Amino acid sequence: MHKPYDITMKMIMEQNPVAWLKRFGIDPDGPVVVVDSEVSTLKSDVDKLFLIDGADPYLAHIELQSGPDPEMPWRMNQYNFLVGRDDKIPVLSVLVLLRKSADAAYLTGRYTRKVKNFGVVSTFRYPIIRVWEFEAESILEGDLAILPIASLANISDEEVPAILERVDERITRETKPSTASTIMTASLLLAGMRIGQDQIEQLKGRLSSMNVLRESSFYQMIVEEGKSEGLAEGRKQGIKEGIKEGIKEGRLEEARELLLEVGKVKFGPPNAAIRKTIKAIDDLDRIHRSIRRILKATDWKDLLGLP
Repeated sequence: MHKPYDITMKMIMEQNPVAWLKRFGIDPDGPVVVVDSEVSTLKSDVDKLFLIDGADPYLAHIELQSGPDPEMPWRMNQYNFLVGRDDKIPVLSVLVLLRKSADAAYLTGRYTRKVKNFGVVSTFRYPIIRVWEFEAESILEGDLAILPIASLANISDEEVPAILERVDERITRETKPSTASTIMTASLLLAGMRIGQDQIEQLKGRLSSMNVLRESSFYQMIVEEGKSEGLAEGRKQGIKEGIKEGIKEGRLEEARELLLEVGKVKFGPPNAAIRKTIKAIDDLDRIHRSIRRILKATDWKDLLGLP
């Protein structure tokens, strides 16, 4: 999927992972953790990966697609294997198609491998979510985090401006300015898959959330990313690294808090030394490994691998 839709969807899914997973047909039965997972074998990143840390932990891999890709069934199969091989826990891979142009006859939800003179040797299945099949009303009346995809739902292009105005009305009334600006930024960018930029510019004058949107760091980041096609390679890389670093720090803080919460349930409140150790961890994978070991560990020190 090409920027800016790629960055937009990846970031807004972190606003409320549980709400997004439910929208895509997954009902988590435990805490949800955003996982950084670089599939280096394929020299690519999976779009979003979440750990559902319930009684039977598993990884939920969400792959987003806005355009056709004949290799997608093969890639889904590869991603599914690679992201789960280190921890050896089940992986549910879900393909989310953002618009009709991404759909094709080869997307059946099944990838089969065959060997000549032998037949089928493996079959991999993956659910496919077609966003344009969602009813707009169900999104508009649902969780605020999901509102950005309302313009991609089962509506005509002519209805998109009215949908965006309803999104604007809800976020202006129901959430703080910083959250409202993030939701509206994402909504406008995704609406660009349905209507022209001139229509979006005309619409902005009628949106209450535009008063705070222009000052939003998320909005400025997306604008800069869009402009980066014309920038020098060094500056483009700097923008991307800055975005990546900011996202990483936010994930670290969330993961540390989750580790403390799940640890309290089994081992009781941590002492000052344990809290200091957890606060100092800057390796997201280490935190995720510790969370996944919660059922096997005997105390806080064992959980964190301390002497």
